Amino acid sequence: MELLERFPCEVKGKRTNNVSVPPKKMMIRLLFLASFSVLFGTSLLADESVKKSWEALSDTKFSKGFVLSGPLHASPTRNATFGQKDEKPEWRIAQWDSKGLLDRVLIDDDTVKLTDDYKSVTLNRKTGAINLAMDTLREYESPRTSPHQPWACLLLDQMSFQKPIKVSEAAEIWVEADFELTENKAHGPQNPDLHTAQLVWVFYMKNTNRESKGYRDFLWFCLQLFDSRYDFAPDFAMQDFNPQGAQGNGHFIRLLGSKRYFDKPVVVGERQTLRYDIRDAVQEAIEVAHKHGFIVNTTIDDVILDGTNIGWEVPGTYDVGATLYKMSVQVMDR
Repeated sequence: MELLERFPCEVKGKRTNNVSVPPKKMMIRLLFLASFSVLFGTSLLADESVKKSWEALSDTKFSKGFVLSGPLHASPTRNATFGQKDEKPEWRIAQWDSKGLLDRVLIDDDTVKLTDDYKSVTLNRKTGAINLAMDTLREYESPRTSPHQPWACLLLDQMSFQKPIKVSEAAEIWVEADFELTENKAHGPQNPDLHTAQLVWVFYMKNTNRESKGYRDFLWFCLQLFDSRYDFAPDFAMQDFNPQGAQGNGHFIRLLGSKRYFDKPVVVGERQTLRYDIRDAVQEAIEVAHKHGFIVNTTIDDVILDGTNIGWEVPGTYDVGATLYKMSVQVMDR
């Protein structure tokens, strides 16, 4: 061991077997340093790594309540709060193209429940577990017949991160979701080209480089948690046709297939965990968009991830529900 090198000093004025032995005090000090290194060296290195990582999401237990949207982006919003009165909610519940407004609110020490005739949001105040449920048979007067028709959504939306993620400066971006599908029931036959129920986690990718020709470019970067048409949703890319898209119509959508991060299908009643480093997949999404003629003046050096939503997008007629027990976005800086 390097710490126990020979020292040219004497013990009681003598040498033993021609090998230099450190004085007693020096030996004690060296043994202490060696023990400290063995016991704490690894944790010190781990602490150094922890210093470089940070959480992008805020208030993941929803303790500050919610901003409740209306069915349109121009609709007025209202706050549903149950903490300090002066706290500003970090999360919006987006109800795009729904007929209801979650206007029935029940609050007690353990639970917050928001409902209307079409959907519900139930929050466990102690654990932060939250259930999102929809009955879209009531949402549609008749099944959708065109991909350009809007569809009902129920989403948890953090519109902007307190600290946006500069992708080129991140070594890793770990997204994690612990969730359970609680209901999935189709009402009648569904046309797979038009109708489905999707549980999706979406990130807002923006070009914020004012020196770039692609300044203000935007891309929807999505992880598919569940799609009622598949055991494993495939990789997919398309242009956004939903006129209620939060950034407007026409942006490129990159959806990651669920086999990238799941080894078994998502089924009702079984908890599932997504944990996936999306850093390289963001680079890939830019390249796929370029091949389709989108954001061609944007590179990985230009983009940030700033904002996210997670929840149901249901173009079909389904009863659906999912409980989200935990979610996290841990960024490891270079």
